[in-house]
Amino acid sequence: MNNAYKNMRGFWLDVNNLESKKELKGIGKEEILVAGLEYCMKDHNGILKNIILAASVLGNASLYFENNSPAGIGGLIGENEDSVKNAALTFIEEGAKLCDKMMPCDILPEPKDPSKITLFVINKNKTFYITIDELSARNTSGDFYKFYAYSQQLISVFRQKEEQAKKK
Repeated sequence: MNNAYKNMRGFWLDVNNLESKKELKGIGKEEILVAGLEYCMKDHNGILKNIILAASVLGNASLYFENNSPAGIGGLIGENEDSVKNAALTFIEEGAKLCDKMMPCDILPEPKDPSKITLFVINKNKTFYITIDELSARNTSGDFYKFYAYSQQLISVFRQKEEQAKKK
């Protein structure tokens, strides 16, 4: 994991970055402030690269990925738009329902297996996560299907924004 990615990952995993915002209210019984997913995949050189998608109750979201550029990272940032806010909040609401099916941790484990994804939610005191096979996340009868599906909807919002920007 390169330093640029570690920094952006650390930013999203530390909810203290949200504390300065007024009227910050968590979602669900556990008062979830951030939801996300993280995974890794091999690049064309066979080197593992990490990808993280995260959204906050402020209605913003980001997608960051390690790459081979001089900066070592690429990303998409969404905020101040209804499409991003709606997708982000729906994603968090679904994740907040799943805390009892996840494990609490102090530090989110780094991805190591390209066949698995880590789904996570964070409140002021802890992180809840589960690492599962991506195929099981796509299983429409699985416990985590909706949470995973909403993450994909959020990625679709980023894709739409990127296409709109290209047309301008």
